[in-house]
Amino acid sequence: MNHKQNSTNGLNLLIKDIKGFSQAQNAWRFYNNENVDIKSLNDPIMQAGLETIEKECNEYLLVAHDWSLVNYRNHTTKDDCIETKRSNSTNAISKGYDLQSSLAISDKTGEPITPLIHNLKTKDKIYSTYNNSIDINQTHLNELSDRIAYINNELHINKKIVHIIDREADSVGFFRRLQENDLYIVRALDRVSVEYKGNTITQKELADTIELGEYVKTIEYQKKQVDIYVNSVDIDITRDAYVRHINDKGKMTHKKHKGEPVKSRFIVERLIDSDNNTVATWLLLSNLKEDVDSKTIGLWYYYRWNIETYFKLLKSSGFNLEKWQQESSKAIFKRLLIASYACLLVWQIEHSSQKNIVEIKKFLVKLSGRLVARGKVSTSPALLAGIWSFFSTMDILELYDIEKLISMKNELNDFLGMDF
Repeated sequence: MNHKQNSTNGLNLLIKDIKGFSQAQNAWRFYNNENVDIKSLNDPIMQAGLETIEKECNEYLLVAHDWSLVNYRNHTTKDDCIETKRSNSTNAISKGYDLQSSLAISDKTGEPITPLIHNLKTKDKIYSTYNNSIDINQTHLNELSDRIAYINNELHINKKIVHIIDREADSVGFFRRLQENDLYIVRALDRVSVEYKGNTITQKELADTIELGEYVKTIEYQKKQVDIYVNSVDIDITRDAYVRHINDKGKMTHKKHKGEPVKSRFIVERLIDSDNNTVATWLLLSNLKEDVDSKTIGLWYYYRWNIETYFKLLKSSGFNLEKWQQESSKAIFKRLLIASYACLLVWQIEHSSQKNIVEIKKFLVKLSGRLVARGKVSTSPALLAGIWSFFSTMDILELYDIEKLISMKNELNDFLGMDF
């Protein structure tokens, strides 16, 4: 065994028991290779993720869906970015790609398991891990209903799947488009009207009439401890749907559609501080049956924030997605899949109970060059950065032997007049 092999095996020693690590390392090398397609990069993520779902979930799998702008406003070489006006009150322009993601979450622990689907919408097309021909003019909710059907019917997940979505999905047209067994928890809009006990009332007005309800759990919210309480009633959604359509000229139009009433549970989730003040209220809609109580629905919606944390890991505190310099949106998307695999591995490391896991965490944090708070072994961003550095280090060790690396170090010392 030569020095190069010895060093490589030494670095591999700590992580050899982390399932999927070598596959992720192999994928890392190929995201810029035109001969490696999106499916080839995504298959290992799905294989590892689906295996983990079987182990980490009880009866249900929670899937959080969300959309996030990948901001490339200051990147002049990316010529397929989507440009949109930020608001009606300013002339500021957002420029970038629309990232559309679905994240699997454990019903048992509330911890993230794996990304299930990614779409990246550019000005010209949509790159996707589940459908190569998504209509570029399709609205978010029409595409999401197709994505939900794919997850429920094509991934062969042996769990009841509950889809958790923020307020953009409070659309009667969306609810009517879903199939009977497409289970959901959707955050409700305040000013939308529903039918309750024969009366038409806005969801905000209805929430104001509902008592505090049952205690769920205590969480940290905006840097202070708060208690979650939930209560619920049954409602009917009878309003007409206004279906958005993007015409051939790229302009948004709306068409009015009548439909059957949608029966729903209306859940009011309140966050109460130690002074008995309501610091936040979340209004939810769900078609889950009564065997899933309101407390569980409230708790599951709280777990949705994992996808916000996931986007933060990709965009700022982990991989700095918005700083990536690849000019090709396809290369960006392929690199995103490698980052997603690294996230899956980090979550496995964070939740692992194997005997040497603390040593693995310390090793990756040291590679990351990041500081962690006193009393903490690691953080997700530090572990992610450590994995990225590990992949790079392994590449270097396969290109150069130890003698060559030491020689380069000495040459740099002489050139810079430093000793490091």
